[in-house]
Amino acid sequence: MPTLTKVRKVNSALLPGVSCVISLGVTAQAAATEVQFNELFLNKAGTSIDLKYFENGNTVQPGTYNVDIYLNQSLSKRQDINFILDSSTGKVKPIIRLALLEELGVDIQRLEKDGVIPPTADNSQIVDVVTLIKGATVEFEVTRLALEISVPQIYVKRQVRGYVDPSLWDQGLTAFYSDYQANFSRNEMSGNRSDYRYLGLRNGFNFAGWRLRNESALTGSTGTKSTFRSNRSYAEHDLLSLKGKFAVGELYSQGEIFDSVRFRGAQISSDVGMLPDNEIGYAPVVRGIAETNATIEVRQNGYVIYSTSVPPGAFEISDIYPSGSNGDLTIRIIEADGLEREYTQAYSYLPVMTRQGNFRYSLAAGKYTYDGQPSPTFTQGTLVYGLSNNLTMYGGGLTAQDYKAANVGVGVNSGIGGFSFDITNSHSKALQGKTDEGQSARFLYSKTFNATDTSFTMVGYRYSTAGYRTFSQHVDDLTYLNQQSSSRQKSRVDMNINQSLGQRGSMYATLGEASYWNRQGRTRNWQFGYSSSLADASYSIAIARTESSGGSNSDTQLTASLSIPLGRSARTHRVYANALASQHGDSSVQSGVSGYLNERNTLSYSVQAGHSKQSGNSSGIGLGWDTPTSRINGNYNQSRDNKHMDLSAGGSVVVHRDGITFGQPLGETFALIEVPDVSGVGVDSSASIRTNRKGYAVVPYVQPYRYNWINLDTATLDSNTEVSESTVMLVPTRGAIVKARYASEQGRRVQFDLKLDSGQRIPFGAQAHDAQGKALDIVDNLSRLLVFGIDDQGTLELRWSTGACKAEYQLPAAHRERAYERFELLCRT
Repeated sequence: MPTLTKVRKVNSALLPGVSCVISLGVTAQAAATEVQFNELFLNKAGTSIDLKYFENGNTVQPGTYNVDIYLNQSLSKRQDINFILDSSTGKVKPIIRLALLEELGVDIQRLEKDGVIPPTADNSQIVDVVTLIKGATVEFEVTRLALEISVPQIYVKRQVRGYVDPSLWDQGLTAFYSDYQANFSRNEMSGNRSDYRYLGLRNGFNFAGWRLRNESALTGSTGTKSTFRSNRSYAEHDLLSLKGKFAVGELYSQGEIFDSVRFRGAQISSDVGMLPDNEIGYAPVVRGIAETNATIEVRQNGYVIYSTSVPPGAFEISDIYPSGSNGDLTIRIIEADGLEREYTQAYSYLPVMTRQGNFRYSLAAGKYTYDGQPSPTFTQGTLVYGLSNNLTMYGGGLTAQDYKAANVGVGVNSGIGGFSFDITNSHSKALQGKTDEGQSARFLYSKTFNATDTSFTMVGYRYSTAGYRTFSQHVDDLTYLNQQSSSRQKSRVDMNINQSLGQRGSMYATLGEASYWNRQGRTRNWQFGYSSSLADASYSIAIARTESSGGSNSDTQLTASLSIPLGRSARTHRVYANALASQHGDSSVQSGVSGYLNERNTLSYSVQAGHSKQSGNSSGIGLGWDTPTSRINGNYNQSRDNKHMDLSAGGSVVVHRDGITFGQPLGETFALIEVPDVSGVGVDSSASIRTNRKGYAVVPYVQPYRYNWINLDTATLDSNTEVSESTVMLVPTRGAIVKARYASEQGRRVQFDLKLDSGQRIPFGAQAHDAQGKALDIVDNLSRLLVFGIDDQGTLELRWSTGACKAEYQLPAAHRERAYERFELLCRT
């Protein structure tokens, strides 16, 4: 039985199998020539044919269509366009207003300057693009519902890739949300039990363009009291005219030039997301190797910002949201046997560069805040300006009581890559009156070699003299009377390399090394990994080494894994094996089977068995469930001397004007979709998201200041539901909660087998209307008419070029389980 679902169609009817593109302007002789259909080819069932309407070059009836609008082959927006029949030409054409051309990027000022349109032209004025602008064309491709407008480039505003006009930015709804992540793990070893618990909360309230935020965490373990700490609470508002934002509360200063610090005060700073795609920030990817079922804890500035559980082997975490734009991340690996390993990873921007004429800025003022330390008042300002596309100048200043720092630097875009170099000078006075002055030099480099597909994601080097102090180190001196001077870095290098090997796989290498004043030795952390596939099987190998300055906690780990599919369905089960060896830790071998238990791939499982040098034989099971309102995971593993269990749950609660909606974990910016009173509707981007009984669902991870197309999964609509459009375009501001509403209609889907009272069939191409004159659809070549949403009793009128007829109908009770119902109907002339 065919699936009969209309998509993105309002008050319209399409004729399938006919012309795909219609020209809507007199741009060529072919566009004006009438189309003639070969009736011998179309008339396969002995039905008369009446396609005069479509022979004029029309493939749509007059009505409103939700279409993709292209300007010079570039998708600009999607919206409803009204198509009307021009009585003088017999052609259907779209209504295009001057305001729409301006939204698409047509240079209206240039049109006025060249006398194409009068200076006093009203934006609501309907224009004939083809006759108005010489060389312009307008075409409608019915198969894609695409309205393609072509305008000479001289009349198009120059825009950079990724640019979205600020007039389209949406501040979103007034709403409250809470995004939570809860983890619990328990280890039992030789009769001793230890627990670890974590609850991370990201709360927000949006009102009239203001965004109120709070980030906090509850952590605890056996032998320690649970502690609840708020990382930061603040209010934020966009400054659209300055391409930036204003924030007040507990904040982190911008760390592009100076190290980011936590403070209580106010800050004005630019937001590169408002600019085109000319600046991309560096997002941290945390990698490492776990020897057992371990808990990974990520801290920044002493606050836990991320926690998760991982199985033995190599792990990679890429969904971390650091609080500041700079500052080392401390990665803590808590093994099931109680062993803990810790290392740091740099987190900073790529080389400081921007395009010609662009600038980034920040101005912060407030009190430094960190538990148990002094809170000096400070002011910090930074500026980055592009002198040309290949040269950027930047600098800044920071001043506080007994502390001053100044920075100056240059960024260069060259054939060998982008790099920046800057020097910071500091002058500080400690409690005992000692004055320190010094310099710190920093070099940053980034390059992607297209010929070899090699990417240096970040290469950084910093050297500081003995007298140099960051602002945080100055506060340390005020706190500890310079007792921690041995912890000040002397030099540091960080490097990330990613290499694609085509069909042979990919590999990565990372290195972090630091030396300190008044401390012998160096701390070093390096990792190397390689992954590839052979047919449907995949395999990988990784090695990691950590070295401390004292050498007592140094260790080298090696892991290898193999995964082979079982079967060829979309929810393939896989058998896998993993081997791990550690220089000073455990060595183990583990194998198992994993896969999905349902067609939608939302219920997963894993079963494994293994053997380790320290714990002997082991076995375990894991389950994961992605529901429309949460993500739940659980694992249980048991060995000779150890039992391990971990549970995690993540989700969100959104309180809005129309009620409360539960959803999956959120990103910084997200969408609320509504299909009024229709439950169980999904979206293409997720197999698990479904609308609740009121028709609402949360779609996370929407990109700010960019076009976002939220597509409904039309396969999840039942046969008695139609939506006028299945795709909505959203352009949210950062942190906004934007809404996408899909107008829906509930009704019966009925197919009428039509006959005239004379016994003949209705002509192919006849148009059907209801009693109110609304166009319903057209009759096919077998004299059938498929309609949706009609009343149970009424009258249909069918019209063709040589006649018309009316049919009265009365439908029996509906059969909801059927995709459509079929009835015979007599039409009287």
